[in-house]
Amino acid sequence: MTTPSNAPPLYPQPTPKTSKGPFWTGFGVGCAVSLVGALLIGVIAMIIAMVAGLSTGLSTARDQARASFEARQAQQIAAGQAIAAEAAAAAKTDKAGSDMRATPAAPDAAADGDDESMSIEELAITTALENEDYDTAEKLAREYVAHNPEDEAARALLQTVRIERAVAIGDITSADALFSEAREMAMEIDPSAALAVADLWISEGEPDRGLAIAEAVLKATTGNDEYDRYIRGSALLIRGLAKAELGDPVGGASDIEDAIELAPDEETAAEWQQYLDEIREKSR
Repeated sequence: MTTPSNAPPLYPQPTPKTSKGPFWTGFGVGCAVSLVGALLIGVIAMIIAMVAGLSTGLSTARDQARASFEARQAQQIAAGQAIAAEAAAAAKTDKAGSDMRATPAAPDAAADGDDESMSIEELAITTALENEDYDTAEKLAREYVAHNPEDEAARALLQTVRIERAVAIGDITSADALFSEAREMAMEIDPSAALAVADLWISEGEPDRGLAIAEAVLKATTGNDEYDRYIRGSALLIRGLAKAELGDPVGGASDIEDAIELAPDEETAAEWQQYLDEIREKSR
């Protein structure tokens, strides 16, 4: 069969493909590189953002913790001042109805035994000491001295707080150094603080030093009100314990018997009686 020369081919022929030039090849590689670079930049940016956020979070947490601590400290001080204010108001009310002084409940009471003569600041400090909150007591005492730099009583009260704080942690070295400093400067330290140092000396195995302090307190306490009687009783107790430790149980027992006679209440008398029983038991 003869095929006409102008007839189309029996099978379609594939269209020849034009090969890509170097421009398109470079363009594709550039796009790929750009995409990878963009991804890397994005990852780095995310890491930087996370680090910055973490740093900000830590800083915020520290600030919040510091603010919380300062707020709690302020609340404790405010609470102490509020209690002191209530005590002052109650003391004035009692004074109006009666001229009698209350029986001292603890050796931390004021030396003159009269709350009305104490300022709000002094009552706040005394209240903190009675609650064994030495941080608040010392902070308030330092502020009291700062506001009254020429007040010898304010400085003596701060020294008393520092002595009692040292006694509370059993630091006889600091307690005795502070007590000696107070005596050299002629500060009127609360006698209960002095007796606390004496008692600590006895527990440290140096009863002779405790005995000397107790005798000095007895000599200086000449009043006859209930607080003075309590202080003399406490001093006799300490002196009696010191004498017993120094090998004089008879003299020690005699002092403690006298102390019991001056006890402000039955509970205190019973407590002091236990010391007397122990001395008698050991001397048998």
